[in-house]
Amino acid sequence: MSHSRIVPFLAMIALLIPAIARAQPIVVGNNQNNVGGVYIDTDGTVKSRQTDTTSDLAAQRLRAKALNQPPKAQALTYVSLPRVIEQVKALTEAGKEIPDDLKYLSGLTQVRYVFVFPQEKDLVIAGTSEPFDAANRLNPMGKFTGRPVLHLEDLVTALRIASAPHMRPQPFGCSIDPQPDALARSTRVMQEHAADARGARMKAMKEGLGPQSVSTFGAPSDTRFAFVTVAADYKLKRMCLGMDAIPVPGVGSAIDNSRAAGNRFWFEANYAPLLVSEEGDAFEIRGQRLLLKAGALQFDDKGATDTAKTFARNFTAKIPQLATMVPVFADLQNVADLSLIAHLIQNDKLDQKASVDLSWILAEKNFKTTTLPTPHTADTIVNFTSGSIVAGGVTLDMHSVVKNPRDTDAKKSLKDTKSRPAGDAYSKTVGEGIKDKVQ
Repeated sequence: MSHSRIVPFLAMIALLIPAIARAQPIVVGNNQNNVGGVYIDTDGTVKSRQTDTTSDLAAQRLRAKALNQPPKAQALTYVSLPRVIEQVKALTEAGKEIPDDLKYLSGLTQVRYVFVFPQEKDLVIAGTSEPFDAANRLNPMGKFTGRPVLHLEDLVTALRIASAPHMRPQPFGCSIDPQPDALARSTRVMQEHAADARGARMKAMKEGLGPQSVSTFGAPSDTRFAFVTVAADYKLKRMCLGMDAIPVPGVGSAIDNSRAAGNRFWFEANYAPLLVSEEGDAFEIRGQRLLLKAGALQFDDKGATDTAKTFARNFTAKIPQLATMVPVFADLQNVADLSLIAHLIQNDKLDQKASVDLSWILAEKNFKTTTLPTPHTADTIVNFTSGSIVAGGVTLDMHSVVKNPRDTDAKKSLKDTKSRPAGDAYSKTVGEGIKDKVQ
């Protein structure tokens, strides 16, 4: 990796506009406050809004280009967590607004490495980054690939979950469920409206089934961290039912429209073993982050139809391409990565190894994350007339990923990657720039 091109992160506090530094609740009900086109009404109903603004169309073109011409030799950006916390603390206590480069971790679009620097008392995450558009405060996008950037607030939420003394390790995620008797209701609607036109049957089916219940677990329900799981799940459900097109070929259809059946599709974590230096001070995060499973409505992967199993298998094989084209799936990958990092710090005591004090940022009274409406229900989606029911979910067990056996970096490939430019800036970009490769 070449160190000849170094672009320092710029954090000019003198230019900041004074403001009250506390998070405000956001009503996620407009184009500026949604994740992947999914939003929550003030009554807690999850809905979808398809957007076609100029900026959205431009971002779609960027994603299509990134899919067809994947960027190569992307630069690495190194972000020092203690320096981020130091800057945030100073700004908060001064009553000043936190700048976007801090809020969105220097535009990181994916975390690939975690490094411990004991002598420098530093704990660093590193990955690819790019300039970003933060017009949508909940869902800023990279200007080169259209991929969502990481959020400091999501990292803080993950750290608080992993370090909470009263919390035993558990998966986090969500579940979107039809009513317990939904399959019987759908069968009854099919019988009563068999002679009606398809449109009338679909309307009767939606009314007969009623709204679906939404629940989250393993994370505070009013955080963006939790909302990303719901948004990704709802987007998946729309794809499963053919309401939203799947933007990559070879996935197929999730529903066998010849008969009534109940299936659930859900995301799980899918990581390769962590690559770890012999000294235990450098880690590489590997794997495609997510896979899709199919099963009966009770998260039983033995109960799926053959059509559902094939769909889940094809979908999993296409996760890298789907994450490139569907930002909410990339966002779910990012949230999974941040949760993994938080559990890694807690499990391996990386903060203690680096002599880093995280206590200030872990205290909610010091740094309040943005609160969102808690999701309670989701609009029922109807697009088939067979009476089939689809449930959804996300269950990501990052503690198990951290506890799994690891690969030791016997070839010391992490040593060069860990090297970074010296200096006081908490974020620096090293290597050949992504801009040269993508534009």
